Amino acid sequence: MGPLSKPSIPPVTAEYTTAFQPAGAASAPQQSAYRMFRASDGKTRVDTGNLSVIHDPTARKTIVLDHLKKQAQITPSVPQSPQVPGTPQMPQVPGMPAMPGGPQMPPVHVQDLGKTFMQGQQVEGKRYTLSPPAMPQAPGMPQAPGMQQMPGMPKAPGMQQMPSMPKLPQMPAKPAMPSTAEVWTSPQLQLPMASKVNGSFGQQTAVCQKAIPGEPHPAVFQIPPDYKQVLPKPPKLPGMPQPPSAPKLPGM
Repeated sequence: MGPLSKPSIPPVTAEYTTAFQPAGAASAPQQSAYRMFRASDGKTRVDTGNLSVIHDPTARKTIVLDHLKKQAQITPSVPQSPQVPGTPQMPQVPGMPAMPGGPQMPPVHVQDLGKTFMQGQQVEGKRYTLSPPAMPQAPGMPQAPGMQQMPGMPKAPGMQQMPSMPKLPQMPAKPAMPSTAEVWTSPQLQLPMASKVNGSFGQQTAVCQKAIPGEPHPAVFQIPPDYKQVLPKPPKLPGMPQPPSAPKLPGM
């Protein structure tokens, strides 16, 4: 292997089952299944339902197979052009303000869960905890000023100043609920074997039911001969608004 050659990716075929339980739902979790193929040259294929998605990074294209219609839709993927060393960069326009930076991501706490075996593979587990920042408290109602006497006017007997309105108590901010992700990965196959994500949306799990090391058949990443190639549908442009009709002249 030369110094500039890319490291080989372990080829594998894996089958997964997933379950999604929305937050607060009392019904049974929504279950699904998919199958993944990965070649040593980077090609991948994912089968779910009646669709298959093939990604070829070398050819820079993505193929979507519709098994019901027997159609293949090819979409080219345009990679970002790398910066050539020695080429000057475009200067910034003077006087233009700099774009403000995006909000910083909250810190992520990583916990090592140790090692175990899944489907005959040694796996390593890690738990990622993300604590979103707490929502800022809403400002309280402004305090109404007391009634003041008009300058120069004598104070009427028995008249008292209006008492100031009491300040409303602030509602305590609800503590932000942290989101956790537990992932078990096989270092030998470089493949996730199990994952569980908890958050405000609910809980989503994925479990690898079968992992077969080895190179998949090359036909897995090819379009079947009886499938028809179709062009991807361009997005529809919004229609032009119709001009208002001219008012009718009154009859003579």
